[in-house]
Amino acid sequence: MNKKRVLYIILSAVMFISGGILVFYFFWANGYFAPPKQAPVETYAEFTYPSLPDQIEPSATSEPITTESGAEGKEGAQYKNPVNFDELHKTNKEIIGWFYMTSPYVSQPIMMRKDNDGFYLSHDVTTKYSKNGSLFVEYTYNKKPFEDPCTVIYGHRQSDGAMFGNLQATLDDIDLTNNPQYIVIYLPNSTKIYHIVATVTHDNSHILHYNKFSKKADYEAFINKVYSSKGDSVQLVKDEKPKYGDKLLILSACLRTDRTKRYLVIAKELT
Repeated sequence: MNKKRVLYIILSAVMFISGGILVFYFFWANGYFAPPKQAPVETYAEFTYPSLPDQIEPSATSEPITTESGAEGKEGAQYKNPVNFDELHKTNKEIIGWFYMTSPYVSQPIMMRKDNDGFYLSHDVTTKYSKNGSLFVEYTYNKKPFEDPCTVIYGHRQSDGAMFGNLQATLDDIDLTNNPQYIVIYLPNSTKIYHIVATVTHDNSHILHYNKFSKKADYEAFINKVYSSKGDSVQLVKDEKPKYGDKLLILSACLRTDRTKRYLVIAKELT
């Protein structure tokens, strides 16, 4: 066998293997393969994770405690928070809350940077570069997150299940009408609990830019569009359709099999 033939065989093999790797990566990166059931937990040595309940009780009542100073009338009842925000803020003062849900299990800080909405797309909570990024809200559109009529939390759909990587795959297997699911947002001075009422696919247009949720017409138009959705990964809890005045929480991640579209989880705050 001459040298040219050997070289041709080697180059052909390299091209074949490279092509196979590229095809595999395309399908893997776009979510054609289901993410692992147990998603990796992004942890940081800079702080300890809070001890949170295994199940979320559908109650929006924060449990107050009364300290001695409260009994004396100086500070009143104190909110009992399982998340140590003083410790978190030693690592990064841009941590504005803690996101927690059980199906899929996601327990992560929520970030917001006032001068760069996209910073945490590619940085972790210690501000180091990370392909997983962080869960975050945009200051430009949510100057009062979780108090605004609608708050959007963004997170990557990582193929290994990190961040919102398991969101779509897990909720697709849950009947949200008969098996209600909840999201908890721990804030420095309160807890907010949201009931998931819809999951839909959406184009990549910016939700808060094109929908002014403070206006009744825009709010109702968005909700009516959501509740007219059909197709794969669409679930609508019809008896819990939000009404104008209900505060909304929307989780946004890339859609499995099509990164140009978004998978939205829509929840309303319990009051």
